Amino acid sequence: MGDIKPIDGREGCVGGIEAMTVDGRTWFFGFDYSMDTVVSPLIDDPERMAEFASEHMLQTDGPHDVVYWRDLVDSAVEESGIVGEDEDRTYDSETLAAERLSPSSQLMYLMGAATGWESEFLEEDDVQAMFETIGVPDRDRDDWDCLEKCIEAARSDDAEVRAAGTRFMKRYQSFIFDNLPANWPEVFAALRPLSSPPA
Repeated sequence: MGDIKPIDGREGCVGGIEAMTVDGRTWFFGFDYSMDTVVSPLIDDPERMAEFASEHMLQTDGPHDVVYWRDLVDSAVEESGIVGEDEDRTYDSETLAAERLSPSSQLMYLMGAATGWESEFLEEDDVQAMFETIGVPDRDRDDWDCLEKCIEAARSDDAEVRAAGTRFMKRYQSFIFDNLPANWPEVFAALRPLSSPPA
């Protein structure tokens, strides 16, 4: 990975370390809890994660050395500040692929945090038309909380609502994958939309 740099615009964030497992491999990443935002690429080496954090992240009382951060890296394997259960931070490619159009709440949150909550596509005319069919209230159309309703719509007994929900989730899938930063698309390659060939 060479010199590991923060995700663009996320240098010097105050935060901590999170860990998750994808296909049996443990990955670490920096996380800004006040902004609900991922700070770093995914890093699979504890020492390199500590070095990254020491160079590019802060605590509320300022910078700290590698030894300090290494303790936080080790603790991240046992405890998380963003999920309550270990099963919510353990993924495998088969499950990820199956959840493309019906992601879990935790997966939606993680992808949103990794993209920095990019949401401009929610304002596009065709997406707004989907919201109208699905029944998303105007007040919720610029907020990622609308995803839960769209997932429900994709499972609806109403054919028109189900079609709109499915179209939305396919658009969401493509948008999120296109906006995942650093090496996140490679680690979460199973989420790649079926219509997009590998690079």
